[in-house]
Amino acid sequence: MVTTNRLRGDDCEKDWIWEREVETASPEEVQRLGSAAWERQYRRLREASPFYARKWREAGVGGTFVGLNDLHNLPFTTKDELRQALDEDPPFGSNLCVSADQVKRVYQTSGTSGAPSVLALTRGDMESWTIMGTRTYYATGIHEHSSVLTTFGAGPFVAGHTHFVLLRIGSRSVPVAPGDTERVIFGLRAGLADTLLSTASFAQYLANRLEKDPSALRGEGQGEGRGAALTHVVTGGEPGGGIPTIRDHIQRVLGVTVTEVMGIGDIAPSLFGECTHQQGMHFCGAGHVWVELIDPDTREPIAIETGAVGEMVYTTLTREAMPVVRFLGGDIARIEGTTCQCGRTTFRQRVLGRRDDMFIVRGVNVYPTAILSIVGDFRPRVTGRARVVRRGAETSIEPPIPVEVEVTERHESDPALVAQLENAIHSKLMFRSQVELVLESDFGEPGYKTKLTVRK
Repeated sequence: MVTTNRLRGDDCEKDWIWEREVETASPEEVQRLGSAAWERQYRRLREASPFYARKWREAGVGGTFVGLNDLHNLPFTTKDELRQALDEDPPFGSNLCVSADQVKRVYQTSGTSGAPSVLALTRGDMESWTIMGTRTYYATGIHEHSSVLTTFGAGPFVAGHTHFVLLRIGSRSVPVAPGDTERVIFGLRAGLADTLLSTASFAQYLANRLEKDPSALRGEGQGEGRGAALTHVVTGGEPGGGIPTIRDHIQRVLGVTVTEVMGIGDIAPSLFGECTHQQGMHFCGAGHVWVELIDPDTREPIAIETGAVGEMVYTTLTREAMPVVRFLGGDIARIEGTTCQCGRTTFRQRVLGRRDDMFIVRGVNVYPTAILSIVGDFRPRVTGRARVVRRGAETSIEPPIPVEVEVTERHESDPALVAQLENAIHSKLMFRSQVELVLESDFGEPGYKTKLTVRK
């Protein structure tokens, strides 16, 4: 049970909240900040965005001012619509609201759910991203005295903006390219970092490797006291760091505290950060991004309150170059609370899964993360990674559900393990599965995101 607002061993005298005035503001103050920003943004969009001017005109809305409380009267924006806007007027699209010479940085999304998208930023956009990211990572426990080895690359993806955030916090940064496993291990062996930023899949991989070889993260002849010891892992880029079976395994084997961050490429790379109480990720975008919760089926609004489950929808309040309004993020989240012992007053959430990954078994919505939670209980025979195999485009699937589970060589052929996994899935999720054991060498690299569903 966490009893402090700091990581173990952190005796820093600075405030553990980066921007206390905003992050501990009352709901009324957050609403006031958001409303003022939205009013400016709304008028800009009507004048400067051909994309939204046409979209709202065709929907028969937007002729008069629509306040923040009435956002539900405006239409949603989808990923496909943003791609079409890019195609209409390349390279930055019909939603560019500034002159091209004001675009000072261009990112591409990873294309997890389709083709990559282009994201243009002004200097002001880069600053707002840095502000939100600094709140996010500071919330996880990364402070000025931290030494951070990050596998979030500085290439085309928005996750590279993390390097600006670490610079703003003042921590030491040790960049390593995504997937460069041996260089990560070298850095940890050399004692270059006490904090690791990675996907949950990669953190699991390190934990599994250390279980097999307890000296894996200690160089030849290197004593326990040499260099910094890894004490903190921050996971992002995919669900996992908040799943108890995954988080607890990483913590136990690596001797670390695991906290989780989340962003969404089309909005901001860092929007949510979990504090040391490990009870969900705090929203860290107040004043810059507005979040709604909707029913993923009916798309009706849902109040953001403890226990609510729905799809998150985002509106950028201060984005200059390419603003978005009511963007369907595709993440299904559960609201864990609206207050916290750390003092932050922003809501906390856990992502249950992606809308694209969801499937229906006899009328019940299922997310692959639920299967991950079960599979993790079977370590060390399994590595902790698993995925659902989809045979077609249908959302409704008849049992048995094909599931591939990654295992070590000793358990490549283990009928007893297959039976135990299938029984556990049936007992907890109430449907039959057909489990196939897949070797680590065949499952795929753990260095980046692990797809939770594959189509074959």
